[in-house]
Amino acid sequence: MIVKIGNFFFHYRNFFFPVLYATLFIPTPVVFANETLAIVLGLAIIAFGITTRCTTIGLEYIVRGGRNRTIYAEKLVTEGIYSICRNPMYLGNLSILLGFGIFANSALFTFIIFPLYLFIYYAIIKAEEDFLFGKFGEEFDVFRKNVHALIPKFSKLGSAFKGYSFNWGKVVMKEYNSLFIYFVGL
Repeated sequence: MIVKIGNFFFHYRNFFFPVLYATLFIPTPVVFANETLAIVLGLAIIAFGITTRCTTIGLEYIVRGGRNRTIYAEKLVTEGIYSICRNPMYLGNLSILLGFGIFANSALFTFIIFPLYLFIYYAIIKAEEDFLFGKFGEEFDVFRKNVHALIPKFSKLGSAFKGYSFNWGKVVMKEYNSLFIYFVGL
């Protein structure tokens, strides 16, 4: 059941995600009485998320999701940043979303919409795992057992980047639209 839900949200995410994001602009009670704290903490979490996304794209961009808005993978990537977190792009997305909720000091977004995003990403990850296990079998299962879906293993951070070079051009080409939306949102 969760795989079907994940496939549904994967297919329609370009519709649902902006609608949910728009709830940031609904006036709600605040999370922090100290507005400066909300802004600084929110910006720090947003910066972590953007850095995570840009690092992932700049080192190794995964080609999937581009076939009729269905889950797709050409190969199983287990090296580089993927050796410390199976879904670094989703970690970045979730960090950005949480950061925006805190930055906007929105109780509605932080305590209701963000948990909804967590559920949606959980379902999408389960759908992707189902696809990857079906395509790569035991190789994916070993990877899944050794690397967490969203929580990075920071102790492997140094070795994760050895042998990789960073490509700013790739980041700009793949991320310009997202970066524009983030900064307009701020």
